[in-house]
This record gives sequence, structure tokens and C-alpha cells, in this order.
Amino acid sequence: MPSEPSIGDSKDHIQTDAVRSNLKRKSLQSGLISFAVQPLKLALGVGSTSLLARLLTPADFGLVAMVAPLLTLVDSLSNFGLETATIQRDKLSDEQLSASFWLSLKINIVVIGVMMLMAPVLAWFYGEEKLTGITLAMAVGALSVCLAFQHKSLLKRQMRFGVLTLIDVGSILTAAGCAIAAALLNWGYWALVLQLVVMQLTQSIAYWLICDWRPKRYLKNAKLDANLKAMLSYGANLTGFRFITRIGMQLDRILVGYVSGAGALGFYHVAYKWAYFSFEQVYHPLFDVAVSSFSRAYQDPELYRAYCRRGLMSLFALCFPALAFLFVEARDVLLLLLGNQWLEAVPLFRLLTIAVFFGSMYRVTKWLYVSSGQTKRQLRWGLIHTPTMIVAVAIGSQYGAYGVALGYTTGLCLLSVPSVIFCLHNSPLSLLDFFSSVWRSAFASVITAVVLFAIKFNKFKFDFEFTFFEFTNTDIDNIFVQLITHSIIFGLIYLLLWIVLPGGKRAIAEVLENLRAIRSKGKK
Repeated sequence: MPSEPSIGDSKDHIQTDAVRSNLKRKSLQSGLISFAVQPLKLALGVGSTSLLARLLTPADFGLVAMVAPLLTLVDSLSNFGLETATIQRDKLSDEQLSASFWLSLKINIVVIGVMMLMAPVLAWFYGEEKLTGITLAMAVGALSVCLAFQHKSLLKRQMRFGVLTLIDVGSILTAAGCAIAAALLNWGYWALVLQLVVMQLTQSIAYWLICDWRPKRYLKNAKLDANLKAMLSYGANLTGFRFITRIGMQLDRILVGYVSGAGALGFYHVAYKWAYFSFEQVYHPLFDVAVSSFSRAYQDPELYRAYCRRGLMSLFALCFPALAFLFVEARDVLLLLLGNQWLEAVPLFRLLTIAVFFGSMYRVTKWLYVSSGQTKRQLRWGLIHTPTMIVAVAIGSQYGAYGVALGYTTGLCLLSVPSVIFCLHNSPLSLLDFFSSVWRSAFASVITAVVLFAIKFNKFKFDFEFTFFEFTNTDIDNIFVQLITHSIIFGLIYLLLWIVLPGGKRAIAEVLENLRAIRSKGKK
């Protein structure tokens, strides 16, 4: 992993001239660092989840999932979007950083306080007394994240993603070890609570230790107040969007838990988590790199378009085939990773992979809104998105967990293309730019999935049920070999289609050229 310079003086945390002078190499290098460690993070995540799924029950997962919507809403309100404003703003001062830290601290104390007050309300709503203790414990982890937001944002502003990646890996490993130990000691759902809280605490402490910036006392003045007001306006719109849209995006789990209980929510939560898993393994590492590099390039429209096209193409080229493969291999994947007790989640998992496939186009609009400072327009879209999702999920809830998943998927599919059109209005990036980064990956993934499905159909006997085809083979060894074989077949067909489709060779040549550029500059 490339070494990164240490940061000492407060100006070194704030100034971005060095980053901007070598933005292309920094962006590509940051993306490569993030992806290089993904296999390790993937192995840690899959391994720990697989062990915990066998040591704990669906109801244990369901209890923790009941608190997840509240935790997500708290996350959307914390810091009031000032952490993203720190990354996005072109000019910053040490006084602004300190002012935003102390302001966000006041906001966060109120938000965490409300979360703690909601603990008994949540227990009453679901009829589960255990939720009071779970919520209070999670509030500790949430507070630690709030205290370290500025330090993490400064590391992102300087594009020090090698350091951030090391912190992520270390915290995941520590948290997984604690959770597995707790599960072996028969602590039940507390193992999952401990996993989240330990990860958050470990990350927060590491951010404070590595980034030596410290908030200072500041004296108010007109110029500082004006700059802080601009940051707060940016953050307020972003926070409003987060809060509004997450209500619509979390309602599905709230309804499943309320109507069907912890057991059903456990199945739904696991299906939802694994449906989004492959997408998030690419989206989250690229998000910070994309926002940082897009923000630095925004003043040059052509450069901004080039960076956006490159970033979007990379995301979809990796996510779409993974989602298509998981749809076809859903039963075998869940059986291998989680065991027989989770097979009830297969139909939900398949349906939700469709939601993620289409919804990924909507999710990446956040890159464009945030990097261009258009959070007010993003908030307006949230006022369209959330009511639509609420209606779709509410209608589906009449038919149980599967109906909720169907409503959620339908809502995202209907909103995905309109969300892109709305986002790109008056943007340097055109609709043609966006969809030229999407169509090749989408087409190749769907065609490859159809071919793989045909291969499986001719090879195995299927039992046709109301939802999807299911397999009768439950031999774990055979399933593992089969998944490896099918993934190789899928990858080769997808790569071949990518190459033969218009523009495919040029896109691959550009990727190879960028890799050579990083390697050659790294030797200088």
C-alpha cells in the first residue's frame, strides 16, 4: 500500500492545492487502495456473518434489525451534514472547522438524547422489552461516531484513503472477534450489538489518534458566521434529504417487524443485507473517492464530466454482474453462507436483488448532488421519492414480508430513471453521459444471467413454486464447487460481452492506461 504523508499543521488538514495539482493520480490511487483491500474486508464480513448466522437465531437478528431504522434516522440527523460540507467546500479555515465542530456537537447531543428517550417507546411499539437495552447500548456507539466526524472528514478531504482503509479493516476485525466470542458465550443478540458498537468505538478512537487536528475556542465574527451559515445551509439540505428518504427506505423493515414479529424481520433483514452487500462493497469505497475528486474537479465542466463517467462506469461494471449472478444463484449462496435455517429468506433475497439492480442508479445520484453542492435540489427529490416509497411499501404490507419486498422493489424500479433525469437537470453531466456509463454493464449482466440460468435449467431438475425456481441439491461441498464453476463461467461470458459491445475495448484500454500511469508515477 502506498505511503501517505503525515499531517501536522492545521493548514495541512485544510488546504487541497497538493491534492488538486495531482488529482487524477490521487483519485485513481485512492480507488485502487479502496478496492485492493475489499477482498480482505469481504472475507472478514462474510466469514463473521456466516459464523454468527449459525450461532444465533433469526429472532436475534430480528431484534437488532428493529432498532436499525431508528439508528439510520439518527445517522441522517447527526452532524447536520457538516461532515460532508467539510469535504466538499473548496475554501476552509481552521476557525470554520472549530465552529462547525462545536455546532455539530450541540446538535448531536440533542439527537443522541432523543434516541435514548426513544428506547422505551421502541420497546412498547414492537412489544419487545429487550429493545430498551439494545437501543441504549447502540446510542454509545452512535455518539462516538459523532465525536470523530470532523477528523474523518479531514482525512477524506486530503484523500488519505489508505489510512481510512486500514482503520476500517482493523475495526471490522476487532468487532468480528468480539461478536463471535460473545456468541460462543451464548450472549445471543448482544453479540450483534457488541459487533456494531465495538466497530464504531474503534474507528472513532483511531480517527482522533491519526488526525491530530483539535477543535479550538473561536470568537464569533461576521465573516465566520457567513461562512458557517453557508456550510450549514449545504448541510441542512443534505440532512433533510437523508432524513426524508430514509423514512421511506426504512419503512419496509418497520412494517415487517410490527406486523410479523422478530422472526420474520430476521429473515427479511438478512435478505435485505445480502441483496445490498455486493453493491455496498463497491459503492461505499468509491463514494468518498468520488465525492472528493468530483468536488475538486467541479470548476472545470469537461474534467467533471470525465471523472463522473469514469466513476459511474467503474461502479456499474462491478455491481451489475454481481447482482445478476446473485439473483440466479440465490439459494445456493444463502445455503452456503448461512445454513439451512435461512432458506426461507431466498425468495425475499431474489426480489430485493432486483430492487438493488435498478435502485443503484438512484443511489449514485448522491455523488452528483453532493459534489456539485446541489443539496437543495436533492432535498426536493426526497419530497417526491419518500411518499412514493411509503405508498408502495404500505400497499405491499397487506401481503406480509414478501408483499413488503415486492412493494419496495416496485417503488425503486419506478423511481430510478426519473431520479436520474431530475438530478441531471442543469448539470455538466448529460443524460447521454450517464446512461452511456450504465447500459453496457446492464445489458451484459442480464444476458449473462439468462445464459447461466439456461445452463442451470438444463443441468438440474427444478421444483417450480409460486415465487422462483428452487434446487433440491443441499450438499454443501457440491454447492461450493458449483458456485465457483458458475462464477467463472459467468465472469468469462460477461467479459466477452463487454468487449464485443460498442465502446467496450476502448473502456478497457482506458482502465489499463490509468493503471500504467499510476505505476509509472509511483516509481518516480
